[in-house]
Amino acid sequence: MPELPEAETMARELGAVLPGRRIASVPHVRRDMVHGDPRPLSSLLPGRRIRDVYRRAKRVVLTLTGGVELVFRLGMSGRLELVEPTVPIPRHAHLRLRIAGPDAQELRLIDPRRFGGVWCLTGSRRHKGKRLGPVGVEPLSVTPAVFRRLLDRHRPIKSLLMDQTILAGLGNIYTDESLHAAGLHPLTPAATLTRDEADRLLRAIRSTLRRAIRLAGSTISDYRRITGKPGSFQKVHRVYGRVGLPCRRCGTPIERIVVIGRSTFFCPSCQPEPTP
Repeated sequence: MPELPEAETMARELGAVLPGRRIASVPHVRRDMVHGDPRPLSSLLPGRRIRDVYRRAKRVVLTLTGGVELVFRLGMSGRLELVEPTVPIPRHAHLRLRIAGPDAQELRLIDPRRFGGVWCLTGSRRHKGKRLGPVGVEPLSVTPAVFRRLLDRHRPIKSLLMDQTILAGLGNIYTDESLHAAGLHPLTPAATLTRDEADRLLRAIRSTLRRAIRLAGSTISDYRRITGKPGSFQKVHRVYGRVGLPCRRCGTPIERIVVIGRSTFFCPSCQPEPTP
């Protein structure tokens, strides 16, 4: 599943080339993947220019002229690619936007499992955020004081960190990697963290996310950068997906448990189980 670093990578790469360019046409759209404004994208989007591209939580947002926003929710397997129109169209390309210019390109949403989608948001309040749901604070900008208040809940720390209504952008990969960096067991009750532990965890989350962004995210299955190239952070994972392999810090074999239905990887030496 694309998480914050993967969405940030796509947003930055698109933001470097798309602002100022015009949408010429919408050659293909799968209607059940589009939400929000009921007007067809094929009539609503052509002629509009892209003003900005940014990330919010795990989503990539295109701001267009005329007060229109396209919000791409990537779900379990979604990704965006920007290619020449002559590049063969993948089987699971559910939206294609033709970008005008002497070097015409297509922006494609590819999503094999179809858990994501596109939200077309206009000025009408009844469409704003429809079915997108609330999102929590951004881990790269939240203050330590606010972060500590978020932890005042009696639930496992991994469960809390993955709750998108509390903290936006963390999924299975970066939660496990951050908890290892902070030396915290995934089942540690969030409310029991000391001030020093909470501050250490926030630093670990930020350093993990920033390094992952520098390495263009983790390519494990479907995720690719907008050019089709893979990310590199999976090469330096410390715990995620490494069950039975030695911890890169202490050499102890990595273990796997299930937390909130998700495979969870940790080092039993670096991340000791909390005492009752």
